[in-house]
Amino acid sequence: MKRIGLSLLTVMLFACGEVKESTTTQETVAPPMDIEKELAAITELRTEFTTALKEGRYEDIGKLVTPDAKTKHPGGLGWDEMFALGQERGRFPYDSIIMTPTETIIMNDSMAYDWGTSRVYYTNKDDAVVELQNSFLAILKRVDGGWKLHREVGSSTVE
Repeated sequence: MKRIGLSLLTVMLFACGEVKESTTTQETVAPPMDIEKELAAITELRTEFTTALKEGRYEDIGKLVTPDAKTKHPGGLGWDEMFALGQERGRFPYDSIIMTPTETIIMNDSMAYDWGTSRVYYTNKDDAVVELQNSFLAILKRVDGGWKLHREVGSSTVE
């Protein structure tokens, strides 16, 4: 009887044990991001954007933003006038812009943000050049290997 009990106990122990299959997993480790290179690429995007505006190449700006880009411009008398006068130019009706980022953070391999201030220039209905200032937050997204403007919010309050 002891032998039968011992045999049953041994069979039960083996039956309850986990069967481990030999598996190998390979983790793909992405190469470390070259932050300086990415910051330079974001600076280049900013330069291309400001140059396209200054040269009146509004059609080229579409290449610098994501297809689903959303922007919210500052409000106020000067801003409202500029957007009314420049409707045919689209969402960026400026004559020119000088952007001064105070913080550029790369969050991961596909998202970054730019925070800072800018000076925007436009020509009013009396042919006078008007300067407007604002604070901005721009969300950048990597698309097809390059950075593009994805979201932008401006405030007429400069901080």
